[in-house]
Amino acid sequence: MIIRKISRDVLAREPYQAWNAFVNLLAMENYTDLDDVQRPAHLCFWYDTEVQNGGHLQYFENRGRELLNETLLALRILGAECPHKVLEAANRRFLIKPRSRIETAEEYVATALEGEFDTFDSAYDVCEPSIPDLLEGYLEKHKEYFVEIV
Repeated sequence: MIIRKISRDVLAREPYQAWNAFVNLLAMENYTDLDDVQRPAHLCFWYDTEVQNGGHLQYFENRGRELLNETLLALRILGAECPHKVLEAANRRFLIKPRSRIETAEEYVATALEGEFDTFDSAYDVCEPSIPDLLEGYLEKHKEYFVEIV
């Protein structure tokens, strides 16, 4: 199991370092290298990160659909019912037509400006609780799978 280590002294002075280590693990490790407890957090983290940075279009462009079913399950595991419904609906929209890979930044901007996923992005923005809030609770519940205090 991949885990981040934090000194007890550092954690006592800077409690936020547990969160930083958690995010570092989710962001830097490959899905296939994580265990069954870590994977849902990884998938939810990346879904949230992509949507926050460029919407559902960016999520599908960067992440594809390879782990979509696993991501939907991960959202359920975290209790993210609203984002789960939004991703399901965005996926249905994504599948209604054949798509080619976007090759350039200009092509991405032009595609994004068409607004195909705007309603899904807006729906995601008002979901409560947010995925980061749910990830915080997931970390508290499963801290030993992410952070070792040494």
